[in-house]
Amino acid sequence: MKRLPAWYGTGGTKQAGPMRFLLYVNLIAIVLLAGALARLYEGEPLPWLEQGERGAIAEAPVAPVAPVASVPAEPDLPETEAVADPVERSAEPSAPLTIEQMMALQLPFPSPARLPAAPEAPVEPEPPREIVILTEGAYPPFNYRDSSGALSGFDVELARALCEKIELHCTFAARSWDRLVPALREGEGDAVIASMLIPSASRESPASSQGLILSDRYYSTPGHFAARRNAVPLGAKPSTLAGRSIAVQAGSIHQAYVSMRFPDAKLETFPSLEAAQQALAEGKAHLLFADRNMLLRWSASSEGACCRLVGPAYGDAAYFGKGAAIVLRKGDEKLRDDFNDALAALVADGTYARISSGYFSGSIY
Repeated sequence: MKRLPAWYGTGGTKQAGPMRFLLYVNLIAIVLLAGALARLYEGEPLPWLEQGERGAIAEAPVAPVAPVASVPAEPDLPETEAVADPVERSAEPSAPLTIEQMMALQLPFPSPARLPAAPEAPVEPEPPREIVILTEGAYPPFNYRDSSGALSGFDVELARALCEKIELHCTFAARSWDRLVPALREGEGDAVIASMLIPSASRESPASSQGLILSDRYYSTPGHFAARRNAVPLGAKPSTLAGRSIAVQAGSIHQAYVSMRFPDAKLETFPSLEAAQQALAEGKAHLLFADRNMLLRWSASSEGACCRLVGPAYGDAAYFGKGAAIVLRKGDEKLRDDFNDALAALVADGTYARISSGYFSGSIY
């Protein structure tokens, strides 16, 4: 019998050599691909891509596999043997791939957290709006010029507080009473804050002109009684005031109101409010009826220290009006609303009462 070659019965060993070779080639390719993806994810360039040649990737030639019958068996390699990197790294790293190249190669983009943040442009605050407040400057204690010639008074100080609350830059300009509304219409100012009354049936006001709008009242103007501090309090009823002498300014709405409300009282008329106040101080009248705000200021002064306000305030709008308001041009509703909101805030936080107490002996809101 013819003897068979020694390798005839070991065909599996003979075929294992080329299969193991292909396995190692695949392992090397996987390791290289994983390393490339890791570098791209970290934002680092691939070492084998030269700048200017990043678009083309050279393919490594694959050695032809010899026929099974002619390839000798190769010894097994240890599993722990390190696989050498067949690609020599370039001396200088190339630039990172562009977004277009990464999309063409279907590679993941770098994490946005690793990208440099674009510098933010500084945000500059808008400058405050500038407006001009018109006032008279000749109606103390509401608006007048102080010893230095600067505009002062309750109207002016309250206007400054309103502008600060709205964050407006406000300047003041004085005009005569009969020029306030025309100056507003002609654009010489943006608002009138000069104790201008809200129009009512009994009290005319320049603010009743067409094309103007008004804020909420910023102070009220009721009538009030004053009496000497040592006098016996009198009830403010027609029966209790019958036959009592009441000092009033001749021709004023206060004279008209007392005549209507207390017909049995004895009216003592005087040509001016100052004369009526002097009559009460000297005991020539039991009571004085006048504007509450004027009486508050007078009773807080040395001249009016003899007297005090008594009884309730009389706010009948048919006689005493609805109070004073800020006057603006029609079309400035936004500014009007800002003034209203700021006024409510000043009343709520006590700023209004503090300002009022500086000119009167209480709040005139």
